[in-house]
Amino acid sequence: MKSLFLLCLSCWMACHAAAQRVTRSYRHAPLSQVLTDLDNASERYTVNFIYNELEDFTVTTDFRNRTIPEAVRDVLGFYPMQLTVGDSLIFVECSQKEPWKVIGRVVDSAGRAVSLANVALLSPADSAFVNGGVTNDGGDFVIPCTRRQVLLRVSYVGFKTLYRAVSTGHVGTLRLTPDSYMLRNVDVKAVRKVVKSEVDRLQYLVGNDPYAVGMNALELMRRVPMLNVVDETVSIVGKSATRFMLDGHVLDMGDEAVKAKLRSLKAEDIDRVEVMTIPPAKYKAEANGGYVNIVTRKDQTRGWSGSLTMEPQAQYRLRLLPEASVSYVSSKLEMSTAVNADVGHVINKQYSVYTFTDGHRRTSDRVNKVFWPMADASTIMKYLPTKRLEVGLMAGLHVDRMEGNQTDVTMETDTIRSSSRLPGVWNNSVNATLYADWRLDSLGRMMNLNYNFFNSHDPLRSENESRTGSLVERLRSASHARYRIHALKLDFTLPFRSFTLETGAAFTRITNKTGIDVETQDGAVWRKNEDESNDFNYRERGLAAYVSARTKLADRLQLQAGLRYEYTWTEGEQVTMRQTDHQHYGRFFPSFHLGWDGEAGRHVGLAVNWGIDRPNFNDLNPWRAYTTVHNYVTGNPHLTAAYTRNAELNYNNGRGLYLVLYNDHGSDELGYSVTFGSDGAQVGSPVNGVRHDKSGLYATYNRNLLSWLNVNAEGEAYYHDSRADHRSNLRPMYGWGKRVGATLGFLLNARKTMVASVAYSHAFSTYWSMNRTRPVDRLNLAWSYACKDNRLKLRLACGDPFGWVVSRTEARYDGFVSRNRFDTHARYVAFRATWSFGGKRAKQIYHDNRDAETRRAPK
Repeated sequence: MKSLFLLCLSCWMACHAAAQRVTRSYRHAPLSQVLTDLDNASERYTVNFIYNELEDFTVTTDFRNRTIPEAVRDVLGFYPMQLTVGDSLIFVECSQKEPWKVIGRVVDSAGRAVSLANVALLSPADSAFVNGGVTNDGGDFVIPCTRRQVLLRVSYVGFKTLYRAVSTGHVGTLRLTPDSYMLRNVDVKAVRKVVKSEVDRLQYLVGNDPYAVGMNALELMRRVPMLNVVDETVSIVGKSATRFMLDGHVLDMGDEAVKAKLRSLKAEDIDRVEVMTIPPAKYKAEANGGYVNIVTRKDQTRGWSGSLTMEPQAQYRLRLLPEASVSYVSSKLEMSTAVNADVGHVINKQYSVYTFTDGHRRTSDRVNKVFWPMADASTIMKYLPTKRLEVGLMAGLHVDRMEGNQTDVTMETDTIRSSSRLPGVWNNSVNATLYADWRLDSLGRMMNLNYNFFNSHDPLRSENESRTGSLVERLRSASHARYRIHALKLDFTLPFRSFTLETGAAFTRITNKTGIDVETQDGAVWRKNEDESNDFNYRERGLAAYVSARTKLADRLQLQAGLRYEYTWTEGEQVTMRQTDHQHYGRFFPSFHLGWDGEAGRHVGLAVNWGIDRPNFNDLNPWRAYTTVHNYVTGNPHLTAAYTRNAELNYNNGRGLYLVLYNDHGSDELGYSVTFGSDGAQVGSPVNGVRHDKSGLYATYNRNLLSWLNVNAEGEAYYHDSRADHRSNLRPMYGWGKRVGATLGFLLNARKTMVASVAYSHAFSTYWSMNRTRPVDRLNLAWSYACKDNRLKLRLACGDPFGWVVSRTEARYDGFVSRNRFDTHARYVAFRATWSFGGKRAKQIYHDNRDAETRRAPK
């Protein structure tokens, strides 16, 4: 009986294995059609590829009883393809995404196909090697190329070498004649490009940059063109807002949580960084905003894997940055979890001088000392119930607790000594995303459905005391703020033969419930100030729809054009004052991208879009937030949205030089008015009515001076003109802003596992909104080493060793000029050690982007 059972089991396994094998015969069949056929023939495997990438490649081959992975390998042959096979997924991708291809067929004198003939593309000027390949069983070849005109060389043992000057495209049938032969050795030396341009984005290829060893994503941003890193804040050059995405997903969290996420990503896990300075219609119509998309490597650890990191920093006081991550991947299920913390103190000193037109001055000397621990946890779960459907959950939690004190000495006619204490209160935010990605067919048609949820709870307590001579005044406040966002988004990607169409719609629901209780001390009794205590409820609904198309107008010319429509309903209710404000508005936002690809990686791009800037929640809150007993800032529930137009012309020479000429214009934007009351109180509040225009030129150049020395230099010059209307007391601010910088990278060993860098930048002056910042220098040093088979990574870094980073800003108002000196004590020394563990490599699963409104919530 036992033998019979084993025999039946063996027969079943054999039948099951046979069911997974195929027999095929193809003759000059398009590769995309062949892969579609193999995908349909398999119940176990899903063959993923991009149709437009592979349609020019043809297949001529025969095979019998091959498994699906073996069959895919057979049909790919010697084509420049990257093949990755997982338990149920097969990914095929063209590894050479060049703008043109040379396509032809090689036969002998009798017209028979010549397989495995060597085909080389040479430069017509000096016969330098450009690219090459071999013919398949049908004599066909397809070779990607960066040049429009090439010298074609075809060689095969026993035949005369054929030379022919050709233009890219179909070159027809090439006939070889018999001859004696000679074998030669050919050495090809290639330099991998680090920066690549697409029609709507700039790509920084991390894997091609050996100087990225040991960096995390936050440190890596210093090497990406168009990105400016100041301390731990990353911004796109010329943009007022920068949003981050991970594998196409907007990081739906506050600024500190985003920084924590960037610190947890390792350079070796990142494939490329994409910078979208002019986002297409698919993305939210941000006002003068851009997106940074971090695309992780397609390989990740199979089974269990993870990493442990510890980074102590010597700053104002000791700062600790621990981090741990663990993940599990199987054929159907993927799970990963990461936790990290930031435990440290913050100190900053601010000295302000207000010079009035009548000659008198007001000064404020303020010191803030805060203990600010925070922690983040994130998780992702992906499940593939079928080969065409992926569902998943992404969730994150952020908590922090700010506790500290502030001292302020204000001198005008009298000397006022103030102190403030922030009792420790825990803040938290939760975000979650449910998504479903459905591959409609094997040609690339996709449907993506996302639901996003964000909830933030931000209570705050403050206790203030001011002394003027013998007079002592005390005030305390307790505020709460709960922000809740629901968003639903549906996207379609529909590739056709001549163009690719993207379309979708989104709905957003936002609630913001805030309140404050203010108490003043009367003798020994605390009394509630009914006039200044208030509750504010804000509700917003948003509806958006878009359509975008991308096509090739010619071999070298690409066009992407889109139109987005957004409609918004808002309601703001001041509970205490029994006042309600309603607004509703809608507008179309077009976008346009035109890209021309030249030879050797050259690219010229033109882009323009329009955007909207809605007020953030703090600016809408009408109640007062006191910094001292007398000084406070207050919101404005009557604020309206601002509108912007952004345009740029960019050039990439394919050899390290990247230039951008840009302009952005905004109308009815927010400015921050400052006034002084008769009692000496200083009041700040946001108002509409600011118009700005900014035009500039940005340039960056990356070059390997020696095999072990790299230089990355950049510079920017722009003219900024910002003016306000009668609704505020802001005075015009205009002038030239300039900055230069350079980073030297050193490879310290032959294996390229030890890297050092020195980064220096000098900002001559900086203009932003209605402010000007005076010159400042920055210097950063770093050393990185990867060892133990790349499992242990060490990094030693130092920032601002000479204490140069002290910002000095200036703003002009009717009747006075404000000048501020701000010292954040940016000097630090840090040492980081990361240990990675895990097994083999397997393919990562991807899905498309989502959107959120969290940038408008407090950071």
